[in-house]
Amino acid sequence: MTSSDQPRRPRMRPRTVLRMIALYAILLILLLPAGFVFFWMVSSSLKQGVDIYTMPPKWLSFEPTLDNYERAFERTPFLRYAFNSAFIATASSLLGLAIGLPAAYTIARYNQKRLAVSLLTARLLPAVAFLVPFFILFTQVGLVGSYPALILAHLLVTFPLTVFIMVNFFEAVPSELYEAGEVDGAGKIGVFFRIALPLTKTGMVTSGILAFIFSWNDFKMALVLSNAETRTLPVAVYNFVHEASLEWGPMMAYATVITVPIIVLTLLAQKHIVTGMTMGSIK
Repeated sequence: MTSSDQPRRPRMRPRTVLRMIALYAILLILLLPAGFVFFWMVSSSLKQGVDIYTMPPKWLSFEPTLDNYERAFERTPFLRYAFNSAFIATASSLLGLAIGLPAAYTIARYNQKRLAVSLLTARLLPAVAFLVPFFILFTQVGLVGSYPALILAHLLVTFPLTVFIMVNFFEAVPSELYEAGEVDGAGKIGVFFRIALPLTKTGMVTSGILAFIFSWNDFKMALVLSNAETRTLPVAVYNFVHEASLEWGPMMAYATVITVPIIVLTLLAQKHIVTGMTMGSIK
């Protein structure tokens, strides 16, 4: 086959090219602030204290060091805090799925608008509005500083998040499949476990990942409801905040260690996350 016989690829129109360039330019402008913050955090974690406070800032002309990481890990039980964060985030995500999946299926299958509005109202309220009632409640039952208190408090985020993601997935399943399952004798519970859940595995993965990320990053609830044994990584950063000064080096080192696993998890699961976030718009 000669070069003249090969099929030619359609050329993009100039207007389409300009639109793509404009789109990528807008995305770049929107991502620049977040990228700059991440770069500043990582670079500061590798600087000496003098270099951090130097004006004008030293962007790349500094000698990297791991002293900040050593100081951060020596002064705090990092492995314990990492275990606490992972355990609480995993437990609250799984519990959010266990409660949120039946709630989302009920809303989608039986058009429970009142339940959906109630959950939306609770989700729109700031977490600080629930902080004092939670603290009083858990103090009365002696759970302040325990894992159950933190897991239940994090349900405030993981449960509504799971519901509103999974409603779109359950609604996308043809109602004929649900009806056929009931006609074949599966029953309402059987339809949920045998038809609805297997067909919405992508949504469950998306909900679990996003719930884990939100729980991992929580600061306010963990700050008030945890103690020295159940403290999480975001709260551990607060150890480097003193009355008259801030230890920016170790603080940035800790923040980097907290952020990098979430970024890696997001990149690995970005396909599921994008699918879950856009399910309702393309249904």
